[in-house]
Amino acid sequence: MRRTAAAAVALVSVLVLSGCGLQFSLGFGTGSDGRFEGSEITVPVLYASGKKGVLAAQRITASSADGDGLSVDITENDVSGVDPVTQSATWTAVTAATLLTGARPDTAYTFGFDTRLATPAAGAVTAVGVLALYYGTEIQSGVALSGAVTPFGAIRPVAGLAEQVAAAVEAGGIDTILVPAGQRMVRNAQGETVDLDQLAATGGMTVTEVADIAGAYAVMTGEDLPEAAFPTPQPSPSPLATAAEVAEDDGPLGAAVDAILEAASASLETATGPALADPARTAFANASALRAEGETEAAFAAATTAADAAALAAAAQAPVGEATADSARVREAAGGLLDGLAERSPETLDDLDAILRAATAATEAYALARYAEDMSAEAVDDSSVVAATNAAALARSSLRTAQTVAGLPAGGGGRLVGDADLDGVASLLRRAGIAASDAYRSRVIAARADADGIDVDAAEARVAAADPAALRALALARARDELAERAPDDRGWAALGIALVGYTRVSPVLAATQTVRPPSDVDAADAAARRIAVADEYTVSAVDALTETGATTPFVRGALAEATIDAETTPAAGAAGYVTPFVTARVLAFAAGVERS
Repeated sequence: MRRTAAAAVALVSVLVLSGCGLQFSLGFGTGSDGRFEGSEITVPVLYASGKKGVLAAQRITASSADGDGLSVDITENDVSGVDPVTQSATWTAVTAATLLTGARPDTAYTFGFDTRLATPAAGAVTAVGVLALYYGTEIQSGVALSGAVTPFGAIRPVAGLAEQVAAAVEAGGIDTILVPAGQRMVRNAQGETVDLDQLAATGGMTVTEVADIAGAYAVMTGEDLPEAAFPTPQPSPSPLATAAEVAEDDGPLGAAVDAILEAASASLETATGPALADPARTAFANASALRAEGETEAAFAAATTAADAAALAAAAQAPVGEATADSARVREAAGGLLDGLAERSPETLDDLDAILRAATAATEAYALARYAEDMSAEAVDDSSVVAATNAAALARSSLRTAQTVAGLPAGGGGRLVGDADLDGVASLLRRAGIAASDAYRSRVIAARADADGIDVDAAEARVAAADPAALRALALARARDELAERAPDDRGWAALGIALVGYTRVSPVLAATQTVRPPSDVDAADAAARRIAVADEYTVSAVDALTETGATTPFVRGALAEATIDAETTPAAGAAGYVTPFVTARVLAFAAGVERS
């Protein structure tokens, strides 16, 4: 396979933003084992507040937590506290840097902003700053970056770029502004189309588009990140691996696919409404085709998607009382399954791949069943009823998936190491997921409540009823405390699965709400393709690193295959589908000890 993930560490520099000038001094180094020994850096931050752009500063420090676990402290010079959107952007930046480099999770980070901001626009520069600390490179003077960041390092568009560039022109001291790919032409606060490069030229600056933090890092430091850990993306997603290339075993996994497809078929027999039934039938046909072609891994991922869609379509025909009647039983069964998975002792990466897939499905089943119970008991309008019905249907489908995977025989290949800090990884993902869900609720749900003139609970019900992805995210957030009680101190395999699904389900939902529409005369397809290429190349690289250990990791491969198919059919949102396979592959890399060379 193509690559293994690797990283090198060296000395660390400090950038100090002083007035309009950028100056440098050397800081401390990092340990050869990926541990921070004490380092600090300050990076310029561009963001927009209303119709005004601001050039601010962020000080980042990182040091070893000495076995006390990962910590993130975010401060702003405003008594009202740190905005949830800023918190989420910072946590995603830390998550991306940790997963991409294999840095030790037991690191104490502090992020200090010299102003209050509420935007994801500082996420990309935060990630670059952490990487500069990790690799010991200097940030060059006169370079600024604005953009949100994904867990796999792609840079997403942000709002307010025209105002940000104008602020940089006014402040001076900046020569180059890096913006997300596809955002040279943007709308300003008045709705006018602005060429950022022309605007920047009025202050003697240039604008450069970047698709990922590796590209941004190269411009900001003048050095390339290690190719092994940060591969150069191909122009388009890699073709799907064939059955022969991955040496598919059509044994127990094939039987599991057949069982899930049978359940989906049974649900479709009672589904009549075309709005839900037609997409479910299409998903079923796609999964069946993959199964017939021998693409068992891809077929499993597609079959679970089809089963969920079919369950939703069937639920729409059932009375709410009947649809939610067994929610308590489903929740209890899912909880028992999580308890059992916590006691499992995987011997190989393939074992752990299956445990994580079963744990994530069981976690969703538990959370959705609880949500169905709550929505049924506290119904405020018809939206609550729909949300309860849909949650109950998805809970049953997720439980079926969890039980099917948990029942597969252990085996496979790939080594596990005994000293991996998986508790630290679980803590990182759990808290990143909390930050994302809090940002989603404070911005999206609260905004819906204000727009509709209703309370927050009613607004949540409306959002949950309309969007299954949002429903999953909201259910996981509501069950957060109960799930934490089942996984104290982020310890154990179930804790890792709970944290994994809590982040990978919520992060894309939040990102979808931050989508920035380009001007009508701008073609965004190329920029979307570049982000997909970043996601694909980094995820394939992560999976290849696992393959070199002798593992086949069929569930990660199946999720990767599904993400690639989705990217081809819906390129505008295609990169988001890579979050689950990428994050899962990197978690497995920690467990295998292959996250660093």
